[in-house]
Amino acid sequence: MTRKRGARGFTLIELLVVVAIIALLISILLPSLRDAREQAKVAKCLAHYRQLTTSATSYFLDWADSFPFYIITSQGVITTSGVCTWSYGGKTPDDFWTTESGGLFFVLSKFRPLNEYLMSGKMEDDLWDQGKIIKRVEVQVLQCPGDRFSNQRAFQQPELKESPISCYDDVGTSLHWNLHAISDVNWVKGTGFVDDPWNGPGTWQERGQLLVRNVQAKYSSTFIMFLEDPMDWAFGNRTNKLLQMIGNHGKLNRHCAGFLDGHAEYKQMDTRGWCGSGWQAINPDWIKQGMVTPKPAHYKNVGNYPSYTIKNCNPPRT
Repeated sequence: MTRKRGARGFTLIELLVVVAIIALLISILLPSLRDAREQAKVAKCLAHYRQLTTSATSYFLDWADSFPFYIITSQGVITTSGVCTWSYGGKTPDDFWTTESGGLFFVLSKFRPLNEYLMSGKMEDDLWDQGKIIKRVEVQVLQCPGDRFSNQRAFQQPELKESPISCYDDVGTSLHWNLHAISDVNWVKGTGFVDDPWNGPGTWQERGQLLVRNVQAKYSSTFIMFLEDPMDWAFGNRTNKLLQMIGNHGKLNRHCAGFLDGHAEYKQMDTRGWCGSGWQAINPDWIKQGMVTPKPAHYKNVGNYPSYTIKNCNPPRT
């Protein structure tokens, strides 16, 4: 009679080999899974940009090619006071902005001109209690899923090591209006504009109309209308004009942007220049004029910083 052998278990070495193989497979697969998740965020972000640019196009048609500059105050007064890269639309900013800069940029969601278009005319008021906002109306189409940091807050509080809040929760939107295309061009008197775009009634509107009408005909598919907070920060940084930025989706000099013709892209956009391969952040015709007079502010020398040259902003050949 033969004896039945008992079931044989794994040896310690065999178990260690299996664990090592599993760990190796995980290390190989994790980066791919992270990339896949980030690509999904990019796709969602681009969809938001497309909806935003479509809404802006409708606004142009209704308001004679004007940018959404005008803000209606609680007294019903239409003003350009408080115009900034985020006041065009989005939710009400964080309470931090009620006192910062005298509360100038604390623009409520119901007073932001593009919200009516983004919310299909159904924009509601925030929930208030005894003069304080206890619940803000969300405008989620202006929230980038990769937004984790507010350069706007970091600019106001440079002592912070990192932003305690996302840009969306800070100023109401992750997607900024390309205000640099207008504010950073110094036209001379006699052309219908003043030297300082912040002063003088109608200045913002006239600049916006001229910009939109000029680039619509020539550069609509390459002209950036909306851009990420990191890209906006790099263009607006006055102390370091050769600043490169990591975009909201974790890549150096790769950013999402919405273009004037309504499409959106995630592409290489080196913020050390105003223009790159297939995109412009400022009107190229204004740059050409700026090489003589008037001259865009970003072409001025600052210390040892070299001026850009016309080749940085040549429009792509057709």
